[in-house]
Amino acid sequence: MIIIENTEATKVKVVAAFSFGEIAVEYDMSTFPQPENIPGKTHEMFYDKETKLLYYEYTDIPKTALELLQEETQQLKLAIAESAEAQQQDKIENQLAIAEVAELVASKEVL
Repeated sequence: MIIIENTEATKVKVVAAFSFGEIAVEYDMSTFPQPENIPGKTHEMFYDKETKLLYYEYTDIPKTALELLQEETQQLKLAIAESAEAQQQDKIENQLAIAEVAELVASKEVL
């Protein structure tokens, strides 16, 4: 059995759903929909009076302060890694330029 809000609207929120086992119920429990497990989302069950179907609508779960800090930390780690990689590339380019200058100086001294 399902309990829905008492409104004239076609789309109504399901307030509660339960079964009495073998007793006949208003809604066929064999076709009772199961919500999807979507990370970061919560679900609410609705009933459409016209189609007589149950369905779920999903909404975002607000992130906690800890989750926001973890995301920020991850972004900072990525930025630091990218910066270190760029510094390493600059160091290699500088070493190559110094080697070229040293080679030019050495070849001029030979002449």
